[in-house]
Amino acid sequence: MYVLEFENDWKKYFRSVPPDIQLRFKKRLEKYENFPTVSFRHEKHGLDYFVDEIGQYRVLFTSEETSKIRRFYFIGDHKEYEKFLGTRN
Repeated sequence: MYVLEFENDWKKYFRSVPPDIQLRFKKRLEKYENFPTVSFRHEKHGLDYFVDEIGQYRVLFTSEETSKIRRFYFIGDHKEYEKFLGTRN
């Protein structure tokens, strides 16, 4: 089982997504706590983030296998996701 942690900016991103996406994220918490890392897609840009998709929204997190900690950094639509990664202005 993984421990879930959230970066300081997480709340800002989370509040900016629609309530239905917030609810869908909350329903996935058990998945994030229990599923192995191979269940998630790894970020293509050479960064250590994993990506989960909730509709048109992206969730970025890291997963430390030795400490079993998953740290969440971002949730937002595709345009905001690219800005967060620095691949879009």
